[in-house]
Amino acid sequence: MNKNNDRVITMASDTVFKSVLQDRNCEDYLVDIISGITKIERSFVKQNLVFKNSELSKEELEEKGKVTDLLIELRDNIINLEMNKKYYDGLFDKNDRYVDKVKEGLVTKGEKYGKQKKVIQINFDNFELFDERIIIKFKMMDVEKGLIRSDYLFTTDIEIYHINLKRVRDMYYNKSNLSKFERELLIMTIDSMDELTKLTKGYKEMESVVKKISKLTKEEEMQGIYIKEEQEEFIRQKIREYAAAKGYEEGVQNGVKQGIKQGIEQGVEKGIEEGMLAKQSEIVKNMLLRGIDIKVIKDVTRMSEEEIMKIDKE
Repeated sequence: MNKNNDRVITMASDTVFKSVLQDRNCEDYLVDIISGITKIERSFVKQNLVFKNSELSKEELEEKGKVTDLLIELRDNIINLEMNKKYYDGLFDKNDRYVDKVKEGLVTKGEKYGKQKKVIQINFDNFELFDERIIIKFKMMDVEKGLIRSDYLFTTDIEIYHINLKRVRDMYYNKSNLSKFERELLIMTIDSMDELTKLTKGYKEMESVVKKISKLTKEEEMQGIYIKEEQEEFIRQKIREYAAAKGYEEGVQNGVKQGIKQGIEQGVEKGIEEGMLAKQSEIVKNMLLRGIDIKVIKDVTRMSEEEIMKIDKE
């Protein structure tokens, strides 16, 4: 994958992230991460951790839609872990919709609400969005007095954590002394095998993770998935840029009649929806010129192979 043999695919890659955390050899690392973030006793996590989705086989990794979501059951809790490699508008809307879907799936016909499990989502953000804190916890709260609802009554309110991986990385490069837990977060984004080896020396939990990352990096299947992830992200970013620009332009025009602020907001929404369609043909042509595999183009654009080939001949 890389001319530099020291480089590895990091856990910022969604597939590597899920493959590592679902590996039983890395279970102690996962237990440390969950306990360190949620403050649930480590022994409790260790004894009660159950995966709600099975680990993928090597052959399944390349198949579209086969990368399962990372769901863990801890008795009365369901924990969803998400790796957010890059920020974009709509990222957390997507994650929130998934949490809602998980919660709805817990409700079965005739089940009493008192028996339902609490859903906890942990977002590992490879960027700084809120502030310099490493862990930020969101819960349902009364705005006027700051009362946390679940502190006063039994409830299955959703808890959402955001983990600032960029902050940990900045601390490391600024020569700060990192705790074991901070090192466990840091190794998610380090792409040097030499650095990973030095950071994890003497920590069995993390050494197992580094071995898994090294193994995945060397697999041709994983290299193909990583390249595919990068290509898809590049394509989506170009689509977003075009859609936002088109939406802004239309929004300003509408703003003359309806008010600039409202017009821009409506225009951006409309642009994102219509801009993708208007630009689709040009984007497909550019992808084909770049030599991007037709299967990737199909996955991203939702077009058929016949439609893509027709554009190629234009």
